[in-house]
Amino acid sequence: MLEFSKITIQNADQLRPYLNVQPFRSCDYTLGAVFQWRAFFHSAYAIVADMLVMLATYPNEGVCFVFPVGGGDLDAALDAVEAHAKETGMPLRFCAVPEEGLALLQARYGERAIVSTHRNWADYLYNACDLIHFSGNKYHTQRNHLNRFCKDNPSAKFVPVTEETLPLAIAFLDEYEQHAPLDKVIEAEEMKRAKELLADSLKLGQKAGYIDVAGTIVALSVGEIVGDTLYCHVEKARVDYAGSYQAIVSWFAKYAAEKDTLYINREDDSGEERLRYSKMAYRPIRLIDKYWVAIE
Repeated sequence: MLEFSKITIQNADQLRPYLNVQPFRSCDYTLGAVFQWRAFFHSAYAIVADMLVMLATYPNEGVCFVFPVGGGDLDAALDAVEAHAKETGMPLRFCAVPEEGLALLQARYGERAIVSTHRNWADYLYNACDLIHFSGNKYHTQRNHLNRFCKDNPSAKFVPVTEETLPLAIAFLDEYEQHAPLDKVIEAEEMKRAKELLADSLKLGQKAGYIDVAGTIVALSVGEIVGDTLYCHVEKARVDYAGSYQAIVSWFAKYAAEKDTLYINREDDSGEERLRYSKMAYRPIRLIDKYWVAIE
């Protein structure tokens, strides 16, 4: 039987070597997202056959295994997962499985694999250069909003989060929480998890920064790079500063992206209608579907 451990700031670095070699471009396999949502999903992990195996509990889905990742023996890891499920009486099911993982599970289990997907959990993937520059006709709306922000706030500047500026960034989220309309459970949960990730962002090797306007922070973002993709885990802006969201999207991408960064993953919308409309407005090049696979 596998021995699973809760994910904490003390052991989170143990996950990094396994998560950093995954090729899926799904936010569920990044250290920042795993750490940020560990309490919500009751996440736990084990290392077997030099592979990372995690447990997660999704709403209305129950406890399930996350598709194993790492540079080790996938078949041996899946053998251990099967044995653990049998010994504990736990259903053998996998959650947030990427397309590549789905193909491997279907090859292993054949017709025993019952597959479903959930639009609410699909990630939004964009070309990095599109969000950095807002070039072309398809981005004229975003470009206009950004230009207005710059015109209205000529002193605006992007400030990286460091040990010195972290307290100011944390204070921004505390203040933002008092004014943001957190009218749904998932929105309140996301705010709580955003604050946790920001507080430990430097320890976790995350990239973070905010926009300062004459001494007032008006927007903030936290993310990380894995492979050729920048993942944006936190993105907050004050709507009373017109264009602040467009500014943080563009300026954070410009700050965090590296020369070989091709894509930006702005994660899922959790079924929130306003967020879905906003993320679609930035013209994603694709939605990254995730699959739930029950083995019968």
